[in-house]
Amino acid sequence: MRRVCFVGASTTEGMGDEAGLGWPGRLWQAHRGKVTEFVPYNLGVRGQTMHQIKKRAREECNARLLQSMGPLIVLGTGANDLSRFADGDYDGKLRTPRGGLARTFRALVGELKELAPILVVGPAPIDEAQMPYRLTKQMQFDFRNEDIDAGSVLYADICRDLDVPFFNLYAALADSPVYRRALAEGDGLHPTGIGYQRCVEILEDWIAWKKAIGEGWVR
Repeated sequence: MRRVCFVGASTTEGMGDEAGLGWPGRLWQAHRGKVTEFVPYNLGVRGQTMHQIKKRAREECNARLLQSMGPLIVLGTGANDLSRFADGDYDGKLRTPRGGLARTFRALVGELKELAPILVVGPAPIDEAQMPYRLTKQMQFDFRNEDIDAGSVLYADICRDLDVPFFNLYAALADSPVYRRALAEGDGLHPTGIGYQRCVEILEDWIAWKKAIGEGWVR
């Protein structure tokens, strides 16, 4: 059966989902019992930046996909790198400078592409009314939809250069009443289950996902 690694941070992990599934787990549920059923590995770690993800992703994916028939990697970019410091000397400054983010993201996608076919899912919108978001007692970040929109464009351009399919989740959910309600019910950054379910309904219609999960199938 095909093995699929879902790499990312808190929204990949499924933080805020009362069912504990997130969009990777709900995507797996949607394919259970079908010819496209797969074995999922959720490699989301909340709070991590792209640099932190890059330090572990290749090794973690390789351990699960080595000698696998029909391996696939789905990278959920998340929004941690796109946030701004909300206090202290760096108030208003980007958490990760765009130039460094672009280099790290390009290197990460390139490394994972060497292991298996890869799809990249962009970051989702947030509820600015609930910002800033407190990560720890000493640290809080301001997430802005305009930054997430700009980051999505950056990721899309790099994926285009690397010939890797990219899904702009921000654009797909920006006007979704269901997702906005899920954010309002959650903490503003992570939706409740109905929001993750809405992600799945959208991703299931993505041509690149259908192609990746349906072609060259090996049970």
